[in-house]
Amino acid sequence: MKLPSFLDCAELNNLRGQMGAPLARRFDLHVQIKSIELPIAERLQQGGIDVEFDEIHKLNDRTLEYKGHRVLLYIRDIANYGERHKQSMPKFHFTFCSTLNTMRRDNRFRRYVVAQSADGEFKVNIIGQSDEPKYVRLNVCQNCLDEIAWQGFHLELPRETREQAVKDFSLSAFFEKYPRDLLTVKPDHTSETAPLNDYPANWDEISARAKQGANYTCGSCAILLRGADLKFLHVHHKNGQKNDCRPDNLEVLCIKCHAEEPLHGHMKSQSLYREFLAKRSRIA
Repeated sequence: MKLPSFLDCAELNNLRGQMGAPLARRFDLHVQIKSIELPIAERLQQGGIDVEFDEIHKLNDRTLEYKGHRVLLYIRDIANYGERHKQSMPKFHFTFCSTLNTMRRDNRFRRYVVAQSADGEFKVNIIGQSDEPKYVRLNVCQNCLDEIAWQGFHLELPRETREQAVKDFSLSAFFEKYPRDLLTVKPDHTSETAPLNDYPANWDEISARAKQGANYTCGSCAILLRGADLKFLHVHHKNGQKNDCRPDNLEVLCIKCHAEEPLHGHMKSQSLYREFLAKRSRIA
């Protein structure tokens, strides 16, 4: 015998009527589905995120940041290409290089998305070829390599050398040196343990040794400065810590190139800087 539904029980409803209580009614189960957005870190590694120009920031090390994450920029929606056109595929970027500055100037920056691919494979939509996105291997931008002098790279190298550097570029090595998640990068010291950010007592000796090791040549523009012009040659601390004089943290630069480093613009007001600009054409 089929038992009556609890809500359809006449005896129960008669009793509720005598008590003046409302009758039991059926209810429908309404399930409200709310879309869950994946964390930014997962979205960055699974595919590109559309961004506005003012959402991207340039870090002191010249790399790019988006909401606490170091990111790569690339063009996701690209035209159909054949085998012969692979060399014209867009490049990915990790600095605000001259290419991105040109795209920003021409109001074409919205073509770019941000990602954190570590294998060189980027999610792209190939217009006119397929409705499904594909993962395509993109090359690194040479202007970006030049911006941070990645492993000694610069645009004046022979073409074959530059092309080989692009082939050898490893995003895994890049992210090992420049970590993806900026929010988890903690300072090495607290306010109690941090050493004074000042030059060590033997700075003159360290500086002289660095200049000699660089053959008295600017590591950026390659100008040679000797004799009386040696005063225009500086030793720059890459991480901004004057007390960190490890060889890989030091870079020999002329005063002009030194002044172009992040947070060094104040040097352009120095008389020595103006003197160098006036003499540069003669000593170059």
